[in-house]
Amino acid sequence: MSNYKKRETDFTQGNISKLLIMFFLPLLFGNLFQQLYNTVDTWVLGNYVSNEAFSAVGAVAPILNIFIGIFTGLSGGATVTIANYYGQHNNLMVRKSVKTSFTLTLILAVIFTALGLFLIP
Repeated sequence: MSNYKKRETDFTQGNISKLLIMFFLPLLFGNLFQQLYNTVDTWVLGNYVSNEAFSAVGAVAPILNIFIGIFTGLSGGATVTIANYYGQHNNLMVRKSVKTSFTLTLILAVIFTALGLFLIP
């Protein structure tokens, strides 16, 4: 038997500043790690690979950022829907919304991967 205790945070009650910071920190760290990834990628390519590879990374960075923006927007929209149902204490719709957003993410990932592989010269 597990000693794991389920922990929930109700964002509708308590100190709003503390709750917003708790919500904001994972987003901040996620964006920070994404930028660090891009920085390390650029550094490695600049030092160990050809100029063409370095240029290619720079050329596709805006395209990558568009896809990151699309998925961030979709996840933000899903979060609003899930939060709405959570606030209504409608656990069935929370589960359905989470499953729908997860399924949509998988479908779009497969489509974008297939499209990317198809368009590779």
